[in-house]
Amino acid sequence: MGDCTRGAKEGRGTLAERRDMIDDLIDIQNDFQAIQNPLGGIANTLSTDPSQVKVYNPADYKEKPRPNSVYCLRVSAKSDAACSKCFDVCPVDAISIQGSSVSIMDSCRKCGLCTMVCPTETMLAQKIMSQQLYDKVARIASAYEKCYVTCTRALGRLPKDNEVLLPCVGAVPYEAWFALLTEFDNLSVYLPLGICDRCRTTTGEEAYVDQIGQAEELSGGAVDLEVDESAMTHEQTRAYKRSQFMSNVAQAGQQLVTRSNPTLAGAQAVANRIRAHSRQLTEMQRSLEHEVGVKTQLNRRRILTQKRKVMLVAIQQQPKLAKGFHLDVPVCDSSKCTNCGDCVRACVQNACDLDASGHFSVASAYCVNCAACVVACPEGALHMEECDSADLVVRDEEKERREREAKAQREALKKAKEQGKRALNKGLDAIERLADE
Repeated sequence: MGDCTRGAKEGRGTLAERRDMIDDLIDIQNDFQAIQNPLGGIANTLSTDPSQVKVYNPADYKEKPRPNSVYCLRVSAKSDAACSKCFDVCPVDAISIQGSSVSIMDSCRKCGLCTMVCPTETMLAQKIMSQQLYDKVARIASAYEKCYVTCTRALGRLPKDNEVLLPCVGAVPYEAWFALLTEFDNLSVYLPLGICDRCRTTTGEEAYVDQIGQAEELSGGAVDLEVDESAMTHEQTRAYKRSQFMSNVAQAGQQLVTRSNPTLAGAQAVANRIRAHSRQLTEMQRSLEHEVGVKTQLNRRRILTQKRKVMLVAIQQQPKLAKGFHLDVPVCDSSKCTNCGDCVRACVQNACDLDASGHFSVASAYCVNCAACVVACPEGALHMEECDSADLVVRDEEKERREREAKAQREALKKAKEQGKRALNKGLDAIERLADE
């Protein structure tokens, strides 16, 4: 993992130099509240019903994945050679695939590594799905100076507001890290030295190093590593605290009339950001479906994994980053193809297509680069080749239309201003001539 602390520290130093009266008022408010109720935390603890006090339990942050055999590459391609990623990453060999059935045994450690590594998201664990992970981390990173991602074994206590507690840090796929790193430079992994050496999830360290490494290389960002708990900070960002404070001041008078809590500007801004990202996911998928078609020639609906969705949205925001991706997609040798259709049946994302004339094609954005279709082809007509990374940039025709309209409006406004200036100058010249006469 890289080191991006220097830029963050420089940014904080610059902000510190710009302190003004608002920052002083925030500090005074915090100090006053602490003086008003110095034993508030202790009093609240003593007065709380013991049965309602939340106690740290690592099991609360773990979930046994639910397998969906329909999306399994081994099942769809009818070949053990199609994929073995979940077998390779599982530290306790808890996964079994027999015929068309995928099952997870009771020996499962609930580490979530199989959900991370499965290209088709056959393994589902709701708490650590890519979209949920992105939303949770983004929400924290937007409000706090640091967002820490850690595991149950490393933390050993209830997480604080800016700590994301996972069964294993390796459960976060590189696509989610990539999307986050394109927006935030305050992400950090908290793992004390040697903690992974003593963990029974023996494949976790290699997994998170590989996933974060890929994301850093593709995004140009970096994830910090914190090994000392005492060095962790839990401060909210200056911008977040200022927006909260100003919102409270602005709404203080209204509270007396409406008896309602004021909308907190900082929290509202974070919520709006998460909602905006959800809209971007929907718009991106809609544009992609419009560009390549919702269904294949065989009337099979194309499927986007959550991992691919969050990755593609990040690329749409910064198209230049697409150049860093080197993804292989299937290419067909038509002289060998017998038009049997085994390849499209093996593709659980329905990214592959075969028309009536035997023409094979693939939608790069949907393809998870698993090569199951290559394995399934009985004639060896398919092989994998690197695709044009520009194909990952989804054309948004609606956005292009809005931009054209906005450009036309700007040009019309500029033209009108120029005409107005000429007319005004002409009028002024006429007035000057009259004055001279």
